[in-house]
Amino acid sequence: MRIGAIDMGTNSTRLLIADYSYQGVQEIYKDLRTTRIGEGMEKFREIKPQVLQRTIDCLQEYQRKCALYQVETIRTVATSAVRDASNKVWVLEQIKEKTGLTVQVLTGTEEAKLSYLGATGGEGVEGLPKMVVDIGGGSTELIYPTPEGIEFKSVNLGAVRLKENKDLKPRVQEILKQLITSQFPSNFTLIGVGGTITTLAAIKLELETYDGEQVEGFKLTSPEISQIYNQLITMSLAQRKNLKGLQPERADIITYGTLILKELLRMLDKDEITVSEKDILQGIIITTAKGES
Repeated sequence: MRIGAIDMGTNSTRLLIADYSYQGVQEIYKDLRTTRIGEGMEKFREIKPQVLQRTIDCLQEYQRKCALYQVETIRTVATSAVRDASNKVWVLEQIKEKTGLTVQVLTGTEEAKLSYLGATGGEGVEGLPKMVVDIGGGSTELIYPTPEGIEFKSVNLGAVRLKENKDLKPRVQEILKQLITSQFPSNFTLIGVGGTITTLAAIKLELETYDGEQVEGFKLTSPEISQIYNQLITMSLAQRKNLKGLQPERADIITYGTLILKELLRMLDKDEITVSEKDILQGIIITTAKGES
């Protein structure tokens, strides 16, 4: 079964076209566009028409790609920015009118479970339990296994949100402390998903062109993350745009996402994090193929 999964995130809109069979997810085509639907949300609490249009243009292009690759089913989801927008209903109506796509606005629980499923493959975990860190544009999640099932903690602190609201910066530690709970496994492997974490791996690898195969499974240590953060904050925006491994469109928010990750690892007392290219998109493919919402 060939499926197109579209994730409308706060910072970017992404497409994964994949076949799903007993062998799992076989990727056919991937794309990412920096549409930043969450732009201005901290100030206005709504998605402006000109901001939405960037995402609509992207969705229409993704529909053409899905037709080209003979996709049988397209599933489109939206996360933090659309979920929090005061004009969410209008946004969904506009997308439906101009693209024909019905967008599923995920609850925090649905988003967390799809991200965990995508990052871990939903298979029996060998060795230590896995905790998934998902740093997005609008929020940050910790997703972890418990005897009762998959649980998560979430805070409204992401790379775009932090950039747009500088008053949050002195409160980063205070906000992230809300993620820490006694429910965590006593010991666990940390897996990182999302654009901030994959970008940091690409920077460390000094990739001229992004290569998901090199990024997948790459281990970043806490000292390396701190070193990259200290490097980034001394650079101008123009210099960051020319840094190997860093997409120019992410240059204005990368320091904020890196700060969140750096502080989170310190609070979790973890020395390293394993980077995953697989995330909510793979979770969408798996659940859609199985007929789950």
